[in-house]
Amino acid sequence: MSKSLSCFIFISLFLTSCGHLKNIKVSQVEAIWFEYSPNQNLNSGSKFKGEILLQTYDGKQHDVSNSNKISFSSSDLRRNGNSYTIVKKAKSFNDDQCYLTLKYENKDEVFTGEDSMQMNFRGGLKILYNGLDGKDGKNQRNKGTPLLWRDGKSGESGEFGVDGGSSKNYTAHIWTIENMIYVHVKENNSTNAMKYKMIAGNELLFDLSGGDGGDGGNGGDGGNGKDGAISGDKIKRAGDAGNGGNGGNGGNGGNGGNIILYIHENAKDIESQLTTKINGGRYGARGEAGKRGIPGSPLSGQQAGRQGFPGRPGVTGHKGMDGSVQKYIQAFDFNVYMK
Repeated sequence: MSKSLSCFIFISLFLTSCGHLKNIKVSQVEAIWFEYSPNQNLNSGSKFKGEILLQTYDGKQHDVSNSNKISFSSSDLRRNGNSYTIVKKAKSFNDDQCYLTLKYENKDEVFTGEDSMQMNFRGGLKILYNGLDGKDGKNQRNKGTPLLWRDGKSGESGEFGVDGGSSKNYTAHIWTIENMIYVHVKENNSTNAMKYKMIAGNELLFDLSGGDGGDGGNGGDGGNGKDGAISGDKIKRAGDAGNGGNGGNGGNGGNGGNIILYIHENAKDIESQLTTKINGGRYGARGEAGKRGIPGSPLSGQQAGRQGFPGRPGVTGHKGMDGSVQKYIQAFDFNVYMK
């Protein structure tokens, strides 16, 4: 049940706080949907604001956008908090619907709702074929000294950063009919073809940049050894220091994609409003080495505890390779690509 709102402020006056969600059972949920304003620029690559609303059978509506009981999934929209980006790859120029699935989960029970939002093809067109950024490696915690043992624990090595994703290679045809710009994009060596359009006079962006490599995680510090001690009739040795953990390697940046652009003569004015991004992704930074622990202090006449070894820093990743752009302005039969 797709709904759109014309004024968030007006709607919010009637919404119940999401603080009461923990008391809402799945059996009480009547509907869940995606709310947005149709007055925003809504085209491929557009960022816009939206809300996730839930209604219970007593007629109350709840803004559940920030609830950890809500999950959002869509191949047409990318979510970041309450901000959404349209990433739809339409197979038809007339396909203006972005589909999504919403789930409310409480105590292993789930209510699922299917919804959609409608593009209006206003504003700039951003064709996003960029590689995704790699995730950062996890930093390791510093180690201590176990209760039952004398020696400090060695720090664990930081996780490696994940490589950034690479873009692919594409061929695009661009033309105009009346006041609309049409863009047909085909992935090379594939049957995949995507179709976009926008109102003439707006900017057109092809983003084929590589994803950034994730940073390596830091190694954990080694734990300290226990001091030498006398406990009853037992003499306890000075504990050895723990070794520092190694830093994780940074991920490599993804490669930028290559694109061939064929601009029809009737759309040559778009060239001044056309931007391409084909840069390789940034390299991931290396993780820092963990510090060695401190050995325990010996009693008089005792052997000193062993010094730990510091960890090794990780290795910085490599920047991704830049892609390329070839651009031609010429006549072609665009009817072939309208099908």
